[in-house]
Amino acid sequence: MSDGKFCPQCGTQVNQDALFCPKCGYQFAPTDGQEAPTATPTREAHREQAATQPSPTPTPQGPAPQRSHWLTIILGVIAVAVVVVVASNVVINHKEQAHQAALQASESRVQSSKKAKESREESREAGLAKDAKGVVNDMIQNDDNLDAKCTDVTIESHDGGNQYSGYASVEDDYDDSTTIDITVTDVTYEDNVSVEIPGDQEDKLSETFYSNDD
Repeated sequence: MSDGKFCPQCGTQVNQDALFCPKCGYQFAPTDGQEAPTATPTREAHREQAATQPSPTPTPQGPAPQRSHWLTIILGVIAVAVVVVVASNVVINHKEQAHQAALQASESRVQSSKKAKESREESREAGLAKDAKGVVNDMIQNDDNLDAKCTDVTIESHDGGNQYSGYASVEDDYDDSTTIDITVTDVTYEDNVSVEIPGDQEDKLSETFYSNDD
């Protein structure tokens, strides 16, 4: 290439008749008889041109769509509402269970107290019936002078206070028997009982049994 020429732009030696530099793309002035060719940049020229050109400035993006922001808010509100509903149900169920337990405990105490009272009343009535039996027997044999005896006293009802109603079973040795209505009073301050036999019941005894004087 002694007969070549140098590119005035990059200093690369090229053929004498070269129309442009193969390295940088510099276009030489045509000599006599040469037509000016359409410049075809080489790969190196493209690279240098690309290196010298400023990189495109990225287009700034606008703010994120508002829909995503509102969706997040809505989901958060729904989550809070679900938590509140679940917590409310738990509290309500706990209160209801506690209320039911309290009602059951109260009912159990009432029933226990009622049974205890009934038991005490039954025990008291049994004691009154036992004591009244001796009183009725004494009234029949001593006051009425009848040849009979009281075999049992049954308390049927509590008339209020210390007074009770019931009946006495009476019989004699001749297979005669009857029952008479009586009123039993618990004389607590004397620790005994009193028995009242109505007049019609006294007549019933006299008609059923023999007198000891007979």
